[in-house]
Amino acid sequence: MSQDQKKNLIIEAAQKRFAHFGVGKTTMNEIADDLSLSKASLYYYFPDKLNLYAAVLQKIIETEELNKEVYAKETDPLAALNLYLEHRTQFIIQHYNILEYLKTLGTGIPAELEPIFSSARGREITAIAEIFEKGTAAKKLVISDAASLAALFFDALDGVRLSVIARKTNFFPDKEQFYELGLREKELARIFLRGLASQAFLSLLFLLVS
Repeated sequence: MSQDQKKNLIIEAAQKRFAHFGVGKTTMNEIADDLSLSKASLYYYFPDKLNLYAAVLQKIIETEELNKEVYAKETDPLAALNLYLEHRTQFIIQHYNILEYLKTLGTGIPAELEPIFSSARGREITAIAEIFEKGTAAKKLVISDAASLAALFFDALDGVRLSVIARKTNFFPDKEQFYELGLREKELARIFLRGLASQAFLSLLFLLVS
């Protein structure tokens, strides 16, 4: 068995443990026992649980990237954005026991997770930009820079999340809060795209009177 294969087996075993028992209640010894590995062998690939957690997080995020067909075929921008937001919420709920561990890290992002968060942000902005571009192609939006607007919308989503968290004591919302967030995110999407649709209407009006 190659080193890459063994490393992937460790990540898969850790993901199963994390998903079932939670990250905080899982030990490195338990993961090693599941694979009949020595603790030394496990630490050869992952020096601590945070590094292993980062690998699991990277895996589930990359797997999620393959499922964008859920909203990719929708040409109406608001419908596509709502599907995207629903899918995003369901992803969080599905992997809640793994993602919940983030609340133990406080408000700072460990260096081990920073590249993953940065990459995930880039993926999300790209997905939103694609929705905006399709809306423009369908002549439902007039956008000159979809990437910039997507980044702005993503920042606004962060603002909604922070406004909910500010009223709570936990850094990472519970499941009910995520459903609440989902409703607020959809309302934000409706208002945001209504503004872009208004731009389209004004552009058309300008052409008619010119």
